[in-house]
Formats: sequence, C-alpha cells, structure tokens
Amino acid sequence: MKKSLRNLTLLLFCALLNSCYVVKKSDDFFGIETSTRNTLYLIDVSGSMEGIDEGSVKDQVMREVGDTAGSQVSRAIGGKIGSILGSQVSKEATKLGAVKRKLIPAIKGLPDGKKFVVLSFNNGVTKQATSFRIADNTTRTSSNIFVKNLKANGGTNTLEGLLEALSTYEVEEIVLMSDGLPNSGPEAVLDEIRNVNTNNIIIHTIAFGDDADLDFMRTLAQENNGTFITSKI
Repeated sequence: MKKSLRNLTLLLFCALLNSCYVVKKSDDFFGIETSTRNTLYLIDVSGSMEGIDEGSVKDQVMREVGDTAGSQVSRAIGGKIGSILGSQVSKEATKLGAVKRKLIPAIKGLPDGKKFVVLSFNNGVTKQATSFRIADNTTRTSSNIFVKNLKANGGTNTLEGLLEALSTYEVEEIVLMSDGLPNSGPEAVLDEIRNVNTNNIIIHTIAFGDDADLDFMRTLAQENNGTFITSKI
C-alpha cells in the first residue's frame, strides 16, 4: 500500500513538474515584454542545448528536485515505464528545457491578432510555419506543441538561423534563444549580420547555461537595438 502511494505521489510530481508551465500565461519572456511588433522566436536546438542550464537560484533548486525525482521515479516504478518517466522529469533541467518552461507561457499569453512565428536551428533551420501567423487559440496551441516537441541535437549554425529569420517577410523583431556558441565563430556571425540587417530589425538575445558566449550574445543584441538577457535572472 505504501509503495503504491509513493509511486502515485511520484507520478503526480512528475506530471506537475513537466506540465504546469504548459497551462500558464505570461505577458513577457525573461523580462522582455510582449510587443506589438511581428515577433520571430528563434530557438537553438543544437546538441549543446542538452547541457544543464544552471539558471537562477529557483531554477537550480528545481533542477536538483527534478534530478532527484527523476531518479526516484525510475527506481520506484522500475522497468521501461519508470525509465521513461524518470528521464521526462530530469530532462526539464536542460537549457532547452529552460527555453520551453518560459517560452510556452509567453506564447500562450500572446494577445489575439499579434503576428508571430517560431523557427528552430541546429545544422539547418526548421520552420514551424513558412510565414507569420496571427495569434489565436489555434495558432498559439500549435506553436506550443512545436516548441514542446523540440529535441536538441546536431551543430550550431547560428548564422543560417539568423539569416533565415532576417529574410522572413514582415519580420520586425527576433528573439534568439541560444547558448551562443556558433559553429562559424562569433565574429563571423556579427560581421555578416552587420551587412545584412539593413532594415534595422530588432534582435533580442537570451543566453542559456554557464558556458554561454555572453560577449557574443550581448554584442549581437546591442548592435541590433535589442535587449540582452541571461537565464540567470
């Protein structure tokens, strides 16, 4: 009886840890308030985004709780199901997990009528949609399903991601989420964006992880009238 109760408690914790942010709404993203501009969310899904994101003190506590709960779920339930549920809890502690915990509520909180689109990149670029979408219940939900299902693997072709974002019709604002470790080198990316961003499109940058290239992410935002944030806030 006690074992069954413990298993049920762990399962409930697992569900809460992984799903509570899915139902939340937010009118900002890491302190960057939702604007009236057409916003393109650009997510780094390279293999390095599977690394642990230390984040704020609260995030660190959640990571430790998640890791402990993941291990307990795996041990208590055992077998394939226990392993799957345990990994589901633990994986929320990664850099990409941190993106999802914040971005999904931000998208859910987008006002009706706002234009937005989500792109991800690793070796290449994956588009959730080929053009900007108008925020409503359907587009917000489908975009968040896309974000929730993202997995980290491959290289970090930040330049291709940014060039694709800048060439998207009607884009006015880009929010780049990355650990800022581009394959082609930070200076090469900065030089190319200086040449290409002739329409003064705003680029906000949010850096994840202790190993993030903060100088690159900060400079990219400063040179493109954006805001630079680290996930440690």
